Amino acid sequence: MSEFGIASWLFNRQILHDKTMTMLDLPAATKAAGLSVLELCSVFFAGQDAEYLNQVRQGAADAGVKLRNIAVDRIDISVPDDAERRTNLETAKQWFHVAKAIGCDSVRVNSGGSVDASEEELARIVASYRELAMEAEQTGVYLLIENHGGASYNPANIARFLAEVDSPWFRTCPDTGNFPDGTWEEGIRVMAPHAYSVHVKIFGYAEDGSQPQVGRDGRDRTVNLRSILQTLKETGYDGPFCIESGIEEDLTEAATTAVAYVQRLQASLGHD
Repeated sequence: MSEFGIASWLFNRQILHDKTMTMLDLPAATKAAGLSVLELCSVFFAGQDAEYLNQVRQGAADAGVKLRNIAVDRIDISVPDDAERRTNLETAKQWFHVAKAIGCDSVRVNSGGSVDASEEELARIVASYRELAMEAEQTGVYLLIENHGGASYNPANIARFLAEVDSPWFRTCPDTGNFPDGTWEEGIRVMAPHAYSVHVKIFGYAEDGSQPQVGRDGRDRTVNLRSILQTLKETGYDGPFCIESGIEEDLTEAATTAVAYVQRLQASLGHD
């Protein structure tokens, strides 16, 4: 049976804008949805001091929730200025130690760069990921790349990063709602064999798996979720599926309904 969880960006409005929740509420919210895995987001952390991180770790333990990943935002490892990129890399490295402290398995760091990245940009990204993969190995915390804008929107770039970094500590976090302009089939073929965690975005409950969606940038993000699940199954993916968006206004209901939908699609593929 697949394991399901929550990608905490599901609660971004409540945490960042409405201020009706904090990150410390997320383990209980995950448990309330009947789920056992939680992905955190760097921008939700109130700090990195030991007292706060102990609260995060203990809260997850009390709820019986496993911390799978920290999605690290607001760091660009592709910038051309050497000093700025050094600051960004050293800041990214701190999150591996935060993850280690709270018992979290992985850290996602975005590629940055341009959608039509130049050779120079791509080389900087590869060099940055190589350095971060060394940090991953040293800490025992996986480094993940997500299809999350910039150079990572091109599946060929992700394939290049994986091949040139060439580290078992460098894995992927496919996001089912982030493949733009019809790239989802190629994108999931590239990412699935290296997947460590998966973000699931739900925009409808079509039994054939169709998920029509246009992003805020106007780019088409339509995918077939059933086909994505099929590819993940064929490549032996055994990690969690973390719900990042759903349809219902109540987010607990959105998560539980999304899980039931994904399970129906999996059953149609003959999943155990």
